[in-house]
Formats: sequence, C-alpha cells, structure tokens
Amino acid sequence: MLKIAFTFGKLEVTDNLDLIFNGTPLHPQSRKLNDLAKVLMDPTITDGRSGDTILYKMYREAILDKHYDLFTKNILRFDITIMAPIVLGEELNKTLGHSHPEAAAGLSYPEIYQVLYGNACFLLQKLEKGKLIEFKVIEADAGDAVVIPPNYGHVSVNRGDMPLILANLVSGNFTPIYGDYLSKCGAAYYMLKGNRMVPNPSYGSPPLPIFSKERYHITNDLYTDFISDPRSYAFLNDPTKLGKATFFDNR
Repeated sequence: MLKIAFTFGKLEVTDNLDLIFNGTPLHPQSRKLNDLAKVLMDPTITDGRSGDTILYKMYREAILDKHYDLFTKNILRFDITIMAPIVLGEELNKTLGHSHPEAAAGLSYPEIYQVLYGNACFLLQKLEKGKLIEFKVIEADAGDAVVIPPNYGHVSVNRGDMPLILANLVSGNFTPIYGDYLSKCGAAYYMLKGNRMVPNPSYGSPPLPIFSKERYHITNDLYTDFISDPRSYAFLNDPTKLGKATFFDNR
C-alpha cells in the first residue's frame, strides 16, 4: 500500500487504486478499458486485458468534513484521480479527455491540477469554430501544479511506471464535456511509450505540439493553499479574474 502524507491529511492507495483519506475509505467513479475504447489510438488493443480492467478511479469532493462549508461557500470542488501505470499497445494510460462549459462571455471554466505522486503529462488543445488551433504538452512531476486555462480541453496521461495521483480544484458549477473527444477518437495527438507523440488522423493535419513548462505557484499543496486563502481562487468561477501573473515558467 502506498502511503503519502500532506499538510491536509494522509492518503493511502491500494494496488486496486482504492483511496483511504485520513483513515476513511472513499467511494470512486471508475473508468474502465471499455469506457476509453473510443479514444484509444487502437481501440482493439487490450493486451489480453478484460474490458472491465480499471484504468483510473476518480474521487469527487475528497474534502474533510471540517472544510466542507468552506468549499461549498466558494462553490469549489476538490477531487483526486488515481491512474494505473498501464500501457495499451504503445499508448500510455490516459483520461478520456474533456472540455469545459462557458463560465463568462467567451471564456470557459479554468481548472487547476497538482501532481501528488508520480509523473504526469497534460495534453491541452484549443479549438476555434471547430478547428484545432493549438496543442500544448505540459510534463509535470510530484508537487507541480498546472492551470487548464479557459477554452482548452485536456487529457491527463500517466507517463511513469508507478500510479499517478492527481488533485484538481474546479468550480462546483462545472460539468465536463466529453463530446469532442469521443467523436474524434481522442485528443489531436496520442502519447506513446518513450514520450512519442503521434497525430490523430481525425484532426486532419493538426498544428505541431508546443512543449511548455508553465506552472501554477503552490506554497504547500493545492488543498492547503485554498483553505489558507480562498479568495485567491475566485478565478475558478470567474475566469475574467485570471491574469497571466498566475503562471510562471519553470524553464
């Protein structure tokens, strides 16, 4: 069992990706191989695994009781996702992918992710009038935090050989939109072993990936930083408050 301690509490993760938070088992939503078949580079690849093989588990509102009112008042949700270190053919394990609904005129809800354990890659893509205009790749390791800016869809990839544990903070009014990823067989690029990027033919000739090292500044951890200063996260409900000062480049 994997055990990790943070300022906000202790996480214990079993080999089955089950999560125990401060001694309390949490109930997940699971994504299985069958659920992701439509977004895989090769939807027929199983490597001998059952379609019921769990690729990752999502724990919604992983919040301590004493902080529940604070998250509710600020209309924010803190989730934890645990991804298995699975490779399907050549493709690394990933989330299904989603875009965000509009929060303000012309701006969708932003979102913050922090890598709590393991090695991640975030694949961000931006469309205008149905056409892909930008594809961004951000690698992140334990402790790193990344903002998904307004008007970007995204996929999270486990690029390591260990479980990947992600935390995310997002508006409580937010509902993910999966349609573009399901209809186009995933993101504009597939991430393979060796960090190779292969274009998805459903997008025609997508723009070349931009490799970025943008980070969101974290003092302790995402959970602790939020409860210490909730007002600084108002931009998650009102993206007009999100300024470039929020980011720094880790190059």
